[in-house]
Amino acid sequence: MKVFCRFSLVITSCMVIFLISACSKKSPTEVQEPILQGDTLWVEVSENILGYPETGVTVHHTPDTIDYLYSPKLGNTNFMVTLDGVQVPDSGYFIMNQNHRLAATCENKVIWKLALVKQVYYGCPAVADDGTIYVTTGIFRYTEWGTLYAVDPDGTIKWSYDCEYNPYTPVIGRDGTVFIQDFHNQVYAVGPDGSLKWKFTDFDKPIHIWYDMGQRIPAVASNGTVFIAADGLYALDPETGDRIWRFNPLSGKCCRQSPVIGPDGTIYIFIHQYDFYALNPDGTLKWHARLDREEEMSFSCPAIDENGMIYFGAEHGSSGFVYCFDSSGEKQWKFLVEGYGRTVRASPVIAADGTIIFATKSGGEDIPSKIIALSPAGTKVWEYIVENFHGPGSADDVYSTPSIGADGALYFGSETEHFYALNPDGTLKWKTHLAHGINWSSSAICDDGTLYIGTQALTVEEDPLNGGNLYAIRTESMGYAASPWPRFRQNHRNNGRYNGQ
Repeated sequence: MKVFCRFSLVITSCMVIFLISACSKKSPTEVQEPILQGDTLWVEVSENILGYPETGVTVHHTPDTIDYLYSPKLGNTNFMVTLDGVQVPDSGYFIMNQNHRLAATCENKVIWKLALVKQVYYGCPAVADDGTIYVTTGIFRYTEWGTLYAVDPDGTIKWSYDCEYNPYTPVIGRDGTVFIQDFHNQVYAVGPDGSLKWKFTDFDKPIHIWYDMGQRIPAVASNGTVFIAADGLYALDPETGDRIWRFNPLSGKCCRQSPVIGPDGTIYIFIHQYDFYALNPDGTLKWHARLDREEEMSFSCPAIDENGMIYFGAEHGSSGFVYCFDSSGEKQWKFLVEGYGRTVRASPVIAADGTIIFATKSGGEDIPSKIIALSPAGTKVWEYIVENFHGPGSADDVYSTPSIGADGALYFGSETEHFYALNPDGTLKWKTHLAHGINWSSSAICDDGTLYIGTQALTVEEDPLNGGNLYAIRTESMGYAASPWPRFRQNHRNNGRYNGQ
């Protein structure tokens, strides 16, 4: 009996061994995964980031040192490096004494970039109803000609038209005609097919001062009349380019900014330095006001709110101001910008809640540019400091007028080579570094969130004929804020007219 039991035990044990052995065998197509010894490092690096170590899984032993270094490619934002879910510096090292996860992530903001022969200087893109983007290049004191481009939404050039002198910002008329004024104040009317319809050169004083500061941009009335600033204010027939009337009570004095049109058709313009005029649509004087001192001047385009209040930037020497006038020409308030050199060349815009927002220049390394928000009463609500980027002694100015998106965010460029998005309270939402990113242009935002903006050469030491770029940038804003003046020249067409679509 004992012998039988032992024999049964042996047989049972053999069967168990056989079954375990059979179950442990892999089919010929399966691969046995190796058992990793040591501490595991998982690395995940986004596509638009350069650096090391690259994406992958490696095994290390204590106390191995892991060096890392990452940087985003141009046009990306929200760049972040994390170790085990905690943000760490962009470069550094750590010790492998346990399992670790290293990640480098970013968000790509650039949809496309179109290289252009010359710089986009002041030119703010205009967007037609069919999605065509119009942009101008060549506004720089050392160049003699520039180009108007028509660009498809995918970034391909449809056609181009070369102007005799550098053109300023394009304006789209009622029938799709594009009006541009050049450095010598000549006006071109170019059809949607790229052909010249007419050119205006019939100035009373053909030889007059051409300022390389500010812009001369036509304004287009609701009936199509084109208003241009030169040696006075001219009204032109949009079909023929013929002069309808000219206004200039100061004779030989020139206009220093571009005209804008109020909700009732009133045209506003500066002639000479501190003389501010409101004209009826027929060219007759409505009222005349002056700045506080004869030495003050304004290069920025006015913004107008739903109550007819008019806001514009001004300067006197190294001091910057923002004025508010009512629709009868009475000054309501004047805001002094603190800091030497913080003059206001960019134009104000108005948020949906009535806040007035504007950008300043820089006074140098220790006095950086600012974005400032004012209440309708002229008191400061918040400010954002645009830190200098180019190192000691640099003066990174902001000439770019902010655009206010439908989500309340503010979008603007600068001389820092960065493009910025601010939250409605003035805190930084994101910024992205652009190649050839010195930017004086203002942006256009489409309903799908695509933003268009142009740039110029990186530094003044570069060849002044160096090219620029037109960028399409991805934003979170679907169009503009529901406000009376949410961007430079009020609307997509750049026509400078209140509710001027």
